[in-house]
Amino acid sequence: MDSILPMMSEWVGLDSYLKTVSGALKMVPKVSGIELILQDGSRLIGTPGSEPEADIVVGRSSDSGIRLEGDSISRQHASLRSDTSGRWFVRDLGSRGGTSLNWIRLDESEEPRVRTGDRLRFGDTNVVVDLPGGDGQDGEKEQNLRIEATAETRQDEFRTRGSLLLRLNASGTMEREIGWTDFYDRYVPLIKGFAQRAGAKAEEAEDVAHEVIANFFRAAHRFQYDASAGRFRGYLKAATLNAMRARWRKRKGQVNVEDESSLPAADSNELDAVWDQEWTRSVIDRAIVAVRMNGKQSEQSWEAFDLFGRRGVPISEISSRLGMTPEAIRQAKSRISRQIRGEIERIRSEEG
Repeated sequence: MDSILPMMSEWVGLDSYLKTVSGALKMVPKVSGIELILQDGSRLIGTPGSEPEADIVVGRSSDSGIRLEGDSISRQHASLRSDTSGRWFVRDLGSRGGTSLNWIRLDESEEPRVRTGDRLRFGDTNVVVDLPGGDGQDGEKEQNLRIEATAETRQDEFRTRGSLLLRLNASGTMEREIGWTDFYDRYVPLIKGFAQRAGAKAEEAEDVAHEVIANFFRAAHRFQYDASAGRFRGYLKAATLNAMRARWRKRKGQVNVEDESSLPAADSNELDAVWDQEWTRSVIDRAIVAVRMNGKQSEQSWEAFDLFGRRGVPISEISSRLGMTPEAIRQAKSRISRQIRGEIERIRSEEG
């Protein structure tokens, strides 16, 4: 009589199959939700559905995944979508009030990626993106960096001593040689903005920024940035926090900032959010400058982009002011937007 039990080879094959499937399932990252932080600090939470890459609708409708109120919000205003790598994307759904990412209005055909610290605007409602599970597949790891302060370095010295070589990935195959003047000009505004939002007065923020850059400068002969341990964004944040805490510890014998500030330097969650926002602002400014210096777009196109893509001026008004057709305005805005978003992604892929 034939056995009703499977042959041993079948069991082995089934076991191998189950192990393969189990391993594949473990490799697929669990996608966390997305949080939108309103100006009053409250959070709106969107949770992915059971279907992969399902949209979360943002809008005024009662069945929206994230519900917003206001006359400028359409019933189905925009959608947020995550992929299987944990990355999030935003798309306007033909809303009346429009959707902007990092102060640039979205075309209906666009679906750019969003990350922690990004600014979204739905109609008249501004929010900051927070991704508790990380930015996705190429998310950042933080690194604990300490570069000790040594002798005083004058700002003029940055303009006379060579450059800094940064290796921006773990294999060391992606390198950027940055002149010290460019390094100073690129990161000082970011550090100052962060320090001031963390409670430092303007003069002290200037001192912190100069100290951080000076520490990099003095350590250049022995400085090695290990990209396998974290993105440069986290590296620079750690250096900035070390400089801030050292100053406050020396001055007051404690880590907290000025008494009138509500943000202590030890509050890592709040500081992470502030740093993400300031980093995003810095990256956008750098991207716009880089694309503009490229010189491929006319001044008229840039004016159309600024008026329509950033300020939200009605297209009929722009057409009368610039003598451009509505279609030419839309094309100019789309061309420049694509170039800026591409430059933003390039910077983020290298630095975080």
